[in-house]
Amino acid sequence: MDNKLIAEFMGYTHQSDSEFKDENGFWNDFEVFETWNWLMPVLKKINGQKDFIKYLYLVTIPYDYHIEDVHNQVVEFIKQYNDEQNKA
Repeated sequence: MDNKLIAEFMGYTHQSDSEFKDENGFWNDFEVFETWNWLMPVLKKINGQKDFIKYLYLVTIPYDYHIEDVHNQVVEFIKQYNDEQNKA
């Protein structure tokens, strides 16, 4: 469920619960967001969001952090970000 949230935040469209299509037309199993290669672009996108500074406490710099911790922080950021976007 959390990876599906990340996939949607990254602009993937889902064809099923485990397959997503990105802007380049690639299909990906959403479980890949539990690897650094897929999680780092998510952190980059978060950093580029308008008003990111007010969410800064949610996502720490991933240096020396376990991937599970960063993954959970990303999910929490996206949930709060989406909640605020829905209020606007």
